[in-house]
Amino acid sequence: MRELGLIAGVMAVAGGLSLVSYHGGSFEKFGSRVMAQALGYTADAGFRVKDILVTGRSQVPFAELLERLSIKKDMPILGVDIVEARESLSAIPWVKDVSISRRLPDKIIVELQERVPVALWQHHKKISLIDRDGVVLASKDLQAWQQLPLVVGEGAPQQVMELAGLLNSEPVIAAMLASATRAGKRRWDLRLKNGVFVKLPEQDVELALRRLVTLEEQKNILGRNIAGIDLRQPEGVVIKPAASVGVPAKPG
Repeated sequence: MRELGLIAGVMAVAGGLSLVSYHGGSFEKFGSRVMAQALGYTADAGFRVKDILVTGRSQVPFAELLERLSIKKDMPILGVDIVEARESLSAIPWVKDVSISRRLPDKIIVELQERVPVALWQHHKKISLIDRDGVVLASKDLQAWQQLPLVVGEGAPQQVMELAGLLNSEPVIAAMLASATRAGKRRWDLRLKNGVFVKLPEQDVELALRRLVTLEEQKNILGRNIAGIDLRQPEGVVIKPAASVGVPAKPG
């Protein structure tokens, strides 16, 4: 405790001199020198960085994290700019939120909250990984995420949260989904894994999907030889047979 009190006093004096030097101009170098000396005293007393403990990291490369932190081993721990370090880590696309703190005398604690991928976004022939807020997380090395649904079109990332909510409500459709295309920035067209296209309305999408699931449960509509289902009309469902669009009919 006596060492902490001494260190606090030295830092307070050094901080005051630095403030005076900032306003006085002629004392600028003097104040910086005093601050550096004060930090050196604290480091000599054992207040230097020995460990950086990180929690919540899954996707952020550890090498990139350390590079952005710019915190070196054995540097004075009281000289670490916590605000700057946090801003630097927040610029990493995978990072949704981050907290950085000191655990005296020698540890820096980094607590990450990473973004969760929900879909692949295809735009201008380029595929990117996005989260529920539409933030692009990565555009290469996406093999590990191929099981995620594909969304296509302008405005799709901004509406992917809406789509995720719809699919969570109807897991039968979610399991069959291959891709979803944003049509005119107003509604979704779904392509199922069996090749069937489903046109969703602009309004009452939940009701339309519930009608589709009911048809599937009662009549196995999605297992039949059809090319598409149009749910845009509230009074009925329009079904296009596969043969009507030149697709060979399936036996049975």
